Amino acid sequence: MRCEQAGKMMSARLDGHLDQKETSRLREHMASCGPCRVEWQKMEALDQLFRSVPMWDAPPYLHIQVTSRIERQERARRAIIGGMALAIGVATLGLLVLVPFALGLLDNLGVGPALVVGGLETITQLVLLFDVLSRTLLILLDQFAVPLALFGAVSLLMALMLNGLWIVTIRKLRVVR
Repeated sequence: MRCEQAGKMMSARLDGHLDQKETSRLREHMASCGPCRVEWQKMEALDQLFRSVPMWDAPPYLHIQVTSRIERQERARRAIIGGMALAIGVATLGLLVLVPFALGLLDNLGVGPALVVGGLETITQLVLLFDVLSRTLLILLDQFAVPLALFGAVSLLMALMLNGLWIVTIRKLRVVR
């Protein structure tokens, strides 16, 4: 037996988890191994020290706090798993609906046969078209970004002011009652 295995068996013996055969194997090892014998004496002394200290019951609120925390963690875990399952389900359902729709649209517009007949040249033209469209969109965003940002900032400022007026009005109504 190795000392590492004997160390594990010592802990198991202190906890009362060794049968007679394992206990005799451990005793044989400790009889021939000085370091394990010293370790066993230390472990027994520490165990006796722990057993000599009176046990106190935990405060009643501690059980409630621990169980409520465990329940919150379990609810959070279930919510995360449920949210992930819902997201995967929605994505799958979306694909099941959109893919046939997109294929039908391509077929009705005649793009599918054009891709087959035109081959690589048609795909290259479509990529160029999407490139031009994306560049156009970026130019439009660049031209209208500052006015849109100003409009957003003014809208936010107005919303904050209206919210402040609402809060003041509610407080005054409470004071009047």
